[in-house]
Amino acid sequence: MSVDRGLLWLDGCGSTNDAAWARVDDRAIRAVAADHQTAGRGRRGRRWHSPPGCGLYLSWIARPAFSQALGGALPLLAAAAAAELVAERGLRPTLKWPNDLLLDGRKLAGILCEARGAPDAWTAVVGVGLNARRPPAGWPDDVPGIALDERLPDPPSARALAGPLLGRLEAWLTRVERHGLAPVLEAWHRHAPPAGARMRQGGIEGAFAGLAPDGALRLRTADGIATIHAGEVELIDHR
Repeated sequence: MSVDRGLLWLDGCGSTNDAAWARVDDRAIRAVAADHQTAGRGRRGRRWHSPPGCGLYLSWIARPAFSQALGGALPLLAAAAAAELVAERGLRPTLKWPNDLLLDGRKLAGILCEARGAPDAWTAVVGVGLNARRPPAGWPDDVPGIALDERLPDPPSARALAGPLLGRLEAWLTRVERHGLAPVLEAWHRHAPPAGARMRQGGIEGAFAGLAPDGALRLRTADGIATIHAGEVELIDHR
């Protein structure tokens, strides 16, 4: 275990989100990261494959100065920060609303946001799992994953990625606090699927029509524009 400029690095833990919540009252801790997780999780309780030495598993403690009514900004700004980090290395990631980062149609990173507190005095833990190296045993059958080392000859280590990612997360939070959601929506759209990409959410299927001003997903359907505020979205065709 070590602490460097507010980033607590653990050799391993059950879940970095849980480890961050356990330290949320320690203002000296900005984020918690681990070499591996034994109980890493994604949205809807899904397991996040977190073998030793294969990924960045980082949970950022955010204390937004805006109301929780704007809480949907957090997964969007986290996705934008992760996409910028990857794009900086010459890759072209695609964001899948609301919380996935894809590369060549396979999952490179996922984001899990958890919030506690009153609407105007709240804290969030934002977990980011980013695949840096392909697991020696390969990907589980139910995980269409991809890692940086499958596209980069000399990928950065998880520890080399952690500080830059944390800096981007905090910078984006400050931008949203000062300027609202518009800048992060603009950044998100730079890595969005192409206009017209087919998507499905529940019984709604349509063509990607961008994000609404509040960050909701818009799909163009046979009946007009459908606005989706929550739920699992399937990207049918992103070409």
